[in-house]
Amino acid sequence: MVQRVRDYAEGLMRGLGITVKCRECGKQCTFLASDFHGYIDPRAVIEDMTWRCTWCRTPSTWIRWVVLDRITREGLTQWKPPAWLKRRF
Repeated sequence: MVQRVRDYAEGLMRGLGITVKCRECGKQCTFLASDFHGYIDPRAVIEDMTWRCTWCRTPSTWIRWVVLDRITREGLTQWKPPAWLKRRF
């Protein structure tokens, strides 16, 4: 279990992962927080952001920080930004 994380910058500094789970289709993905560096505002609270399921495109409401110690590299999802999305931060 992860202690309270104030914002994205703190989660990134701790080397945490982000798990997004869809209630509609049941899919679950774990991403490296560093994959989103430059795309998420450092002051952002990830639980308050809108995340969409990559399979069914419905908004996901279950977003959590996770410790990556026991997750193998093969268990992580590789995030690739869409072509239209440019780095903002």
